[in-house]
Amino acid sequence: MKKSEWLTRTFPFGLAGGLLPFQLDRLEGTVARMEMKTKGLPDDILSNKLDMKWSVKENIAHLGEVDEVALKRIDEIVNQLPVMSPAVFGLKQDYNAWPLQKVIDFFYENRKKNIARYRLLADDELSRTSVHPRLKVTMTPVDLAFFDAEHDDHHLVRISEIISTLKK
Repeated sequence: MKKSEWLTRTFPFGLAGGLLPFQLDRLEGTVARMEMKTKGLPDDILSNKLDMKWSVKENIAHLGEVDEVALKRIDEIVNQLPVMSPAVFGLKQDYNAWPLQKVIDFFYENRKKNIARYRLLADDELSRTSVHPRLKVTMTPVDLAFFDAEHDDHHLVRISEIISTLKK
């Protein structure tokens, strides 16, 4: 089955504030899905750059780096900056040299900060907006949480593809 490419996908925005708890639950669940997918796998699978693309570890680390930007973006939206910070497209380090648990912990520490920040938002802040730099659309904090949950799913699907290909 052919999957949709991330950069060509479109997303519904303008989500109601009452949908934030559902998006936060998705975002919180990502780490459990990562751990389930990677449990017991050898490092040669976890660090393999299949098709010269990111490895399992690198996909996980990317989500951790994205969360660093997302934390800034939450505040940029709340403060109604015209445009949010740009996305993360490269990796800051060689995460393949790290043990898997360290990579997951890096992701999870950043994710916990984001979840905590979202939980501090007042109801009136949920309707504030800023423009996403790549998509050129106005987003609320709820939209950002939804978008980031979709981004998690994109990378979790890629992790599954890598694992299923290499375990054959």
